[in-house]
Amino acid sequence: MKYIEMQSYKDSNSVINPEKLLELVMKHAVKIDGEVYRLYRRFRADKWYGGIATGDVVGCNLRCGMCWAWKISYSLSGGVWMSPVDVAVKLEEIAKSRGFRQVRISGGEPLIAPRHLLKVADHLTNYTFVVETNGLLITRDLAREFANRPQVIVRVSIKGATPEEFSKITQSPPYYFHRQIEAIKILVESGLKPCVDVYPAAMLGFSTDETIKSLEKTLAGVDPRLSDCVDVEYVILYPHVVKLLRARGLTPTKAVTPSGIPAFMI
Repeated sequence: MKYIEMQSYKDSNSVINPEKLLELVMKHAVKIDGEVYRLYRRFRADKWYGGIATGDVVGCNLRCGMCWAWKISYSLSGGVWMSPVDVAVKLEEIAKSRGFRQVRISGGEPLIAPRHLLKVADHLTNYTFVVETNGLLITRDLAREFANRPQVIVRVSIKGATPEEFSKITQSPPYYFHRQIEAIKILVESGLKPCVDVYPAAMLGFSTDETIKSLEKTLAGVDPRLSDCVDVEYVILYPHVVKLLRARGLTPTKAVTPSGIPAFMI
């Protein structure tokens, strides 16, 4: 992929435009040939959620400054084309071999080409299907699709606690922070139960006590229960993440080592 094309998702002021970035991902990491295919980097058993079968997809519509999968997301290269059935088979193989009852798609934004994700979920009705999303692509129609699938749980990962922190983390306009909050509201209004079928996660590695309280107030304005079930995310200082943080001029207020020990960036 030419360098000039990799810069095509930036506006003239070098602000990252998620809509333009989505177009780029659709061009290079999604293929429609009677079925919707997506590029996958790998499949693995993971420790999160008490154990979950995971497929790492290529491509995201944000450029977060602490992303552990940034090398894949930035390059949009490598990977294998997979149909929904192919993905479901791989996830079920891992789940059965490890005794997991949960599956997910991670490593990128799973709601790019949503029909692909919904078909994967439809092949895995005997498992809890965790949808990890930044929320920007949630629509009312898609929220209703999730509400009609009882095995689906939606985890909306909010980038920062305020619009300003969102922009600092993603280099995208602060407006999109409100889109993430609106996504949670749409999901709740579509019938997903707060803190059961849908819940907020939040990257608070660049937040202060004051901005965290602001986020809690914002979430409570959607539903009072949401402020009590925030899944807190901090920066994990993998070596390649530290490299990205330095390149972006970001210093987290809270971070952990890959083993989970609280740490400060050196």
